[in-house]
Amino acid sequence: MNHFDVVIIGSGLGGLLCGSILSREGYHVCVLEKNTQYGGCMQTFKRNGSVFDTGIHYVGGLDEGKILHTFFSYLNLTERLKLRKLDEEGYDVIRYRGREYEYAMGYQRFVDTLARKFPREKNALAAYTGKMLEIGETVNPCKVRENKPVTSKYLEYYNTSYDHFLNSTITDPLLKNVLVGMSPVYSGVRDRTPLYIPMMIHSTYIDGAYRFVDGGSQLGDLLVKNITDCGGMVLTGMKVTRIPVRRDHMEAVEVNGTEYFTGRYFISNIHPKNLTVLVEGNAFTRAFVNRINSTEETYGMFSLYLSSAGHGFKYVNKNYYCYHTGELWDLGNYSGDTWPKGYMVHFSPVSEHADRTNAVIINTYMKWDELTPWIDSHTGARGAGYESFKKKKAEKLLLLLEKDFPGLTGKLATWYASTPLTYRDYTGTHEGSAYGILKDYRNPFKTMILPGTHIKNLLLTGQNINTHGIAGVTIGAFLTCSELLGKAYLKKKICHG
Repeated sequence: MNHFDVVIIGSGLGGLLCGSILSREGYHVCVLEKNTQYGGCMQTFKRNGSVFDTGIHYVGGLDEGKILHTFFSYLNLTERLKLRKLDEEGYDVIRYRGREYEYAMGYQRFVDTLARKFPREKNALAAYTGKMLEIGETVNPCKVRENKPVTSKYLEYYNTSYDHFLNSTITDPLLKNVLVGMSPVYSGVRDRTPLYIPMMIHSTYIDGAYRFVDGGSQLGDLLVKNITDCGGMVLTGMKVTRIPVRRDHMEAVEVNGTEYFTGRYFISNIHPKNLTVLVEGNAFTRAFVNRINSTEETYGMFSLYLSSAGHGFKYVNKNYYCYHTGELWDLGNYSGDTWPKGYMVHFSPVSEHADRTNAVIINTYMKWDELTPWIDSHTGARGAGYESFKKKKAEKLLLLLEKDFPGLTGKLATWYASTPLTYRDYTGTHEGSAYGILKDYRNPFKTMILPGTHIKNLLLTGQNINTHGIAGVTIGAFLTCSELLGKAYLKKKICHG
């Protein structure tokens, strides 16, 4: 029997952040990971000498004084991470209808840059970024006064359609599409996406967008070290197979069908749909289980990993979102002939060179139903049909890539591809969704998952709490840990040291 103050199920970003925060505050923590590698979407893999990120491609809010810099400073991460700041004049580039539109860092610079191409919309852009700043500061605990209520504002943002706000603020249809151009980072859906999601995420990038040099797994490594340095444990190959509940409390989790880990508190970093299957009896109400199981998932991604000989690719210090369709809200509504309607290009920085790289990553939407023949299979054992499917998709994407970036594929030595099935197997997301449960402004209380549960000593964390992305999951981890430490106490420690 292994006893801890806090047992955390899953070593994704949310689980490791909670483990690091609670370890720092004196709790004896154990993190249980079913796979052989910890880190969830922070995992990287190496092929042909190239290091590829699986889920973390860039991160925002890392300028000094901004939300993620503050959290990471508290966790002693900022000075230990290897980072490269993206181009401040255009960290993201939207390629649409034969032109390029830059997203610049800094709110005024963002307005001024886009206003050069949309001069009549400058005031509208100022109103748009003003709302973005408002939302970004409202979710930052260090910006909110202790006696200022934020719950009603948060619900207002969550209960408002981003598309409706866009239409009420921006007149030019072209500019609307340009602003929707970053939707692959939040899996936007016109009649679903709440105002809160894109605005919160976008505000962090404007507050300092960076890439991890040599891969994002360094973040997971540092969080694990924080936990173990405080006497905690992070164990891999430890699959939670059963969660017994006595009355309304947990006492232990069963691991690999044989071993038990007991604790005072438990935190789940796995998808809520997977959690409900593990919890025995009627600890979760039928209404809660039905609500969770009836939620939709965000799109999954088809990812293409390009490796060059040596460092044959020119490093580009910005991301490209390239589109070959008229309406950018409709990226997920494709057929075999129209796929892909758009894709994102990420150039991975390496420490050996400032202007060269050997790793480029392409991401584009992929529907779960395309993978029906292989849903019951596992990575490495899906058969020739699956490999042929991936090859056809990759070749089509490579032809489009060469058209958009002439000469890029000429430096290609080899490529690798993954689908939502890969993501499901390595990160445990339901249906391989990139960002977990699809948030819906029309029914916010159905898709808004809170840290507390019907089981009094079980809390939730991860991308389904608050929202996804490094900043979103970090805020979610703050909310989860606040349930044990108290929000005022934790805010004081994070914001004032």
